[in-house]
Amino acid sequence: MTEFKYYVTQCIFRKMAPIKYFLESQDAVSEVLDFVTILGILMISFSLIGLVGYPALRNAQQARYIENTQQSFVVLADNINKVAVGQSPSHEGVLKMYGGSLSVTGGSTLRINATGYNSTTHSSEEVSMETDMGRIESSIGDTVVAYEGTGVWVKNPTGYVLNVYRPLITNHSDILIIPFITLNGNSSTAGTGMSKIAFCQQEITSEEGGCGTPRIIHWSNVSNVTVLITGDYTSGWQDYFNNTLKWSKSTDGGYTAGLNTRNLNVYILKSNIYTVIT
Repeated sequence: MTEFKYYVTQCIFRKMAPIKYFLESQDAVSEVLDFVTILGILMISFSLIGLVGYPALRNAQQARYIENTQQSFVVLADNINKVAVGQSPSHEGVLKMYGGSLSVTGGSTLRINATGYNSTTHSSEEVSMETDMGRIESSIGDTVVAYEGTGVWVKNPTGYVLNVYRPLITNHSDILIIPFITLNGNSSTAGTGMSKIAFCQQEITSEEGGCGTPRIIHWSNVSNVTVLITGDYTSGWQDYFNNTLKWSKSTDGGYTAGLNTRNLNVYILKSNIYTVIT
């Protein structure tokens, strides 16, 4: 009986030996550590992509949207200006939107003051004209691209205004040509996709009462010309007048540019353009 018990005990020990060896073995430690290390590296990589990579990708995408919108507004400005100068009574175009808004709005003014010569009284007199320019604005994130006063302006989140399409102001010798463009309308839209914009010249309507032509106003023998601009893009206008047209500058509730030339012939191209966004 004793020998039988010994035999059974030895058999149990032999069967338990592999299990004990498996439990006490260190052979799989290195493989487990490798797996945990790789898993940790992957988790850190995914976290870095989420923290750094995605915002960088989003910023690059938004920069591309802004560039595309700028190019679209340059084309848009060409077409609006054809209506403004009388090359076409109306125009329709489309703009692609990238999740922001597109609207016709007001709040910016253009005023010209000068000293003219009255041929009837043979004396000098002060002449002036003012208009609410109006503008078309498209927002991409915190950046705004706008058409105003025949030019295209980009206002970045810091408030800096860049002129990407010059206004149609011409100053050669004794002639100054300045467009007075009023964009009328209050339509707007938002979201993504294509948006339609229609323009109609209403300064001088056609005989049928439809879209017509601009009006030309002439001041002769003019001196002491100043142009006052107010609105959200005055810093861009200042850069344009100072660095492109080389006019003098002052401030008076906005931005005032001065042209110190005498005996000027001033031609004001006045347009009243009705604008609809759908």
